[in-house]
Amino acid sequence: MKQLTPMDSHFFYFEGPNQPMMIGSLWLCDQTTAPDGIVRHKDILQYVSDRLNTTSYFRRRLEQAPFQLDDPYWLEDENFDLEYHVRHVGLPQPGDWRQLCIFTARTMSRSVDMERAPWEIYIIEGVNNVEGVPPNSFAVLIRFHHAYVDGKSSLELSTAMMEETAEHEYGRRDRVEVAERAPTRLEMWARTAPRMLGQSVRSMRAGLLFGRKSLELARRLRQDGLPEQRRVPRTIFNVTVTPHRSYGGHSWQIPDLKRMRQLHPGASLNDVILAVIAGGMRRYLAGHKQLPVDQSLISMCPVSIRPEDARSETGNLISAMYIAIGTNIEDPTKRLAAIQGRTHRGIPLAREVLCDLTNAVGDMVPPAIRALGAWFQNRTHMAGTLPLINTVITNVPGIPGMHTRYFAGAAIREVFPLVPVCDGMAISHGITGIYDRLNLGVVADRKVVPDMDFYIACMEASTKEYLACVAALESAQTSTAQERTIDSDKPNARQPSKAAAKTQSNATVAKTTSKPKKRVKTRPAASKSAGVKLAAANSSPNTSVAGPLPAESKQN
Repeated sequence: MKQLTPMDSHFFYFEGPNQPMMIGSLWLCDQTTAPDGIVRHKDILQYVSDRLNTTSYFRRRLEQAPFQLDDPYWLEDENFDLEYHVRHVGLPQPGDWRQLCIFTARTMSRSVDMERAPWEIYIIEGVNNVEGVPPNSFAVLIRFHHAYVDGKSSLELSTAMMEETAEHEYGRRDRVEVAERAPTRLEMWARTAPRMLGQSVRSMRAGLLFGRKSLELARRLRQDGLPEQRRVPRTIFNVTVTPHRSYGGHSWQIPDLKRMRQLHPGASLNDVILAVIAGGMRRYLAGHKQLPVDQSLISMCPVSIRPEDARSETGNLISAMYIAIGTNIEDPTKRLAAIQGRTHRGIPLAREVLCDLTNAVGDMVPPAIRALGAWFQNRTHMAGTLPLINTVITNVPGIPGMHTRYFAGAAIREVFPLVPVCDGMAISHGITGIYDRLNLGVVADRKVVPDMDFYIACMEASTKEYLACVAALESAQTSTAQERTIDSDKPNARQPSKAAAKTQSNATVAKTTSKPKKRVKTRPAASKSAGVKLAAANSSPNTSVAGPLPAESKQN
């Protein structure tokens, strides 16, 4: 058995009827690539069964400690039932994107049975009118409990269901299934009692770590400066959520996002995404006359601290960055510049300091107290009255490379993330990549965002606004480059040709080497022509003239 960490337990304890802690993704699959041109449900069941045999993680269920005196444990379910977890449904006609989003929202409104392995797969038939896939396609909605995985580990478990070829060897067994016997009550007490006795030692160690990291945080803030904004504005998103959800999605081309980076030196792809989403949220709130003018919305951005050797492990290995995303800044370029400066400081702080602070708090507080606090919060909905953040924006690396992935022989064309909402944060944004695109998935409380189509339209408008800024910048750069090219190719009007310069130079040399003639008095009119000659000679850089210029030459 593997015990949950305090952070894993947090997502388990804080789940309530109105806030199921579910995380996952939505796939669009093209079954015309399958060997027979069609994928049957019985084939999918066999395919999933074969893929589950590559890992034991999909068979784990939760086992709680007596009276929640300790954090729960994961153990392999001895009564695992595949057909309970893999469900077959049909999409109502016309089978378009709107119908798919409605089904996804309703599914995200429900939790899972924690007496079983905390995941579900929905095979959704009837996807006939969705852009990017042909008619008679199907969708796959896979979701996990957040106590089981974080964003990065959910991606790893999801990709465990994918293959790099449409040909699948059905019936393959890659491991021996070993189900664990559920421990008896006495055995659970035998595990819990020693940990209860050692809790004081763990609390003391965590307290020392908390104190040390708090001092480091104070030093870093004194060195880097305090954030410009330290107060979270109250918005329509800071309410107690209902059990009902709305869902929408949007796609960006990665080359377009990379072009936007040139709007501010040093901006990363994540900075651009934050700026575009902030622009969309600004438009949406302004459209509803709910935009805080003087204060920016605060977003919590999870930062993965998962090492490479733990990529396939379950559990939550994350820290968090809290930044003002510039919704109070109208100019898109200035908004991106502000975000870049904040993330440049915030990401190292999250990885090096805030991560240890969060873990120290979890280790300091006994599990029973944490469970009691979560119960109190769920009953009073205190988070809905005291805003700590306005939204969450999480970017999870998606399917790497351009090579097509397959599910039971069907090519996976699109992947959209699913991120939960909770009291005090009625909207969430998940971003993941597939091939040459980044896809945005927005989950919201249906009462707060009933017009998800308008919200996604605001995201599209923000994207176009940034693309227009990039086009203007590139046009200005092109014009400047053309002007420089014309100036370099254009002959200098003040410079004579090489032949003329050579003739004048020879004449000057001949003049200086010839014997001086007798001075002849001339009439004043002759001085005018001499002045013109001197002026012409002075316009050539290859000719040096000794002595001051005549007055007429200075005027010319």
